[in-house]
Amino acid sequence: MNQEQIAQLLEKLRTGTATSYEKALLEEFWEKASADSSFTDSLSSKEKQTIKEELFANIKSQLQWQEKKSVRSLYPSLLYKVAASISIIVIVSFLWLYHSNTIEYKTGFGEKLTVVLPDRSTVILNGNSCVRYAKGWNEENTREVWIEGEGFFSVQHTKNHQKFIVHAARQLNVEVLGTKFNVKARSQKIEVMLAEGKVKLDLADKTNAHASYYLHPGELATVHNDSFSMRPVQQANHIAWLKNKLLFDETSLGDIAEILEEAYGLHIAFQQEELKNRKLSGEISSATAEDILKAISETFNLTVTRNGQNVTLSQQNETL
Repeated sequence: MNQEQIAQLLEKLRTGTATSYEKALLEEFWEKASADSSFTDSLSSKEKQTIKEELFANIKSQLQWQEKKSVRSLYPSLLYKVAASISIIVIVSFLWLYHSNTIEYKTGFGEKLTVVLPDRSTVILNGNSCVRYAKGWNEENTREVWIEGEGFFSVQHTKNHQKFIVHAARQLNVEVLGTKFNVKARSQKIEVMLAEGKVKLDLADKTNAHASYYLHPGELATVHNDSFSMRPVQQANHIAWLKNKLLFDETSLGDIAEILEEAYGLHIAFQQEELKNRKLSGEISSATAEDILKAISETFNLTVTRNGQNVTLSQQNETL
């Protein structure tokens, strides 16, 4: 649903003219919005508390209005339903307002897109990725960006040393002034590889305890479930995708299968489970899904069977 449709449905719900189907549409939207915590990731604890207080005040005032109309006609169960209905209206309205003040760019599988941010910083998105930022950047507030998937950032330094923060996930924020770095935030694993400059990583664990780490050029920070690590890497291996290439250095077919699924939308199945442990080294130019599958097939003498987005890899010979 777009913003205009949501506004119309909310107005009908407020005035009591919404049909059962229209109510179901709003409930579906509310469920999706509730499941996506990114709507409020940018808010501080104080801001979230303020919203909660405003919601409570709004619900209380609405219920008082309902009581004046017919105090004795409302059974407790119905009163709870009214409260829940009003809560949904207010919260959905807030989420709709939040979305209307946010700019979002997405890429499909196998696509790339260069996004120029309001401060002239850029982010190049890899396939199946998304970047969001709030409208109305100014020179006083912190520049904030949210990313899902993979993107290469080139951040412009400002005269007043304005902070630039990339929210890679709920538990990891990347703070920079002016630098170039790659962020990959997919599934349960997040990687930040610094190409130039210096960045600070703010990491939160399950108890919401925070720790800060400083990344230097050529270092890769990895957050996987509850573990955190930093190590030096070959930069070219992690940003080759910018030039439509992929560089593999003893990369297992199991890991390559994840790349194909995350960036290209392919679902890889191995007819022989041991194939996942085969290692691939080298460069693949153009780096389309077909290029990668062809390289795998020729290198390991495998048969590639493709049916839409489903791919099966199998050994051609009897022995491996």
